[in-house]
Amino acid sequence: MDRWNETCLGFRGMKLLDTTLREGLQRWGVYFPLEVRVEIARRLISLGVEEIELGVVGDELLPTLIQKVRSFSSQTRLSVWLRLKTKDLALVRDLGLQNLNLSVPVSPLQLKKRLRLDEGELLALVRETVLSAREISPRITLGLEDVSRARIPFFFQICKEAVNAGVWRLRLSDTLGLFNPREVSGLCRRVRKTFPGVEVVFHGHNDFGLASANAISALLSGAHWVDVSILGLGERAGLAKLEEVVAYLHFRLGQRNYRVEELPSLCRYVAWQAGEVLSEFKPVTGRKIFFCESGLHVEGLKKSYELYEPFPPERLGLERRLSLGAKSGRRALSLLLREWNLRYPPERLNEIWLEVRKKALLLGRPLEKAEIEGILDKFTLLSVK
Repeated sequence: MDRWNETCLGFRGMKLLDTTLREGLQRWGVYFPLEVRVEIARRLISLGVEEIELGVVGDELLPTLIQKVRSFSSQTRLSVWLRLKTKDLALVRDLGLQNLNLSVPVSPLQLKKRLRLDEGELLALVRETVLSAREISPRITLGLEDVSRARIPFFFQICKEAVNAGVWRLRLSDTLGLFNPREVSGLCRRVRKTFPGVEVVFHGHNDFGLASANAISALLSGAHWVDVSILGLGERAGLAKLEEVVAYLHFRLGQRNYRVEELPSLCRYVAWQAGEVLSEFKPVTGRKIFFCESGLHVEGLKKSYELYEPFPPERLGLERRLSLGAKSGRRALSLLLREWNLRYPPERLNEIWLEVRKKALLLGRPLEKAEIEGILDKFTLLSVK
């Protein structure tokens, strides 16, 4: 284990809030029927996710979903999302859940053009709604939307109001994915320092491709939770990808409470249901991410797999495949021919290598083993003659 990894083993208690069944369903064109939602929840529980946000208060499928998921949920926390509205509080009373995730935008633009409230009016609304929600449950989260465009003094003012009213968790939402990891780190550290008795969760969108990195940065900077969704499903470009964050926590930070071997099948199932096409080279779960053709890497992998593999592919049920083609070097060629027990005239290795490169370039792909054997047969016959 490298020194950097050893230093990270001190980080414990990092938790995941999966919001595939709430945020993920906001992805354009994604519709999950009840039985699919139940199956996704079941798989998330099996994976070991600490909290599942089951949906939005008012969704007609939500009461039945909660009932079904409760039947096989044990340690996993179940929560729902709602607005700062009396109507939503009335609806949530009948659901019988203890974990309520309230949410409100806090940027000047959102206050002016969406809520049409000034800062004082929003502070009063937050205080009143949180106090009312506390009559239903002590486990109230306040989500602060569009935090990356908020006025920092007002942001901390509204956090203070919410904490004084009794929230147990603050959810910092980078709604447009504007933050970078350094900015996320600074905000999470400051919130933790200012409100030491409150748990912090970070919700980051992926508009600039930084969501998973921002989520990891949040956890390393003191956030107790991060929001994730399977495949990163969510509005626009989505948010932090469950599979990427889980793999990083497991393989790099030594957090062993997740069944990482279940990630590929979970991703394939959700991709099928969502109509997503998964790249074969998708990080963490792509079918071909451990396929290798380039000579330098093939040679290195034959010496030690850890030279060019961030984690063992077999841990996720993935296949390691070393191939020969136009990118292969002579050394890699000889190593693989020996491993495959394929005989060839050693004095003609350079000619064989050139022929392998030529044929691979012509076909536009690495060669199959049978094609390699055909080339060797030709040179063996020439040597005999």
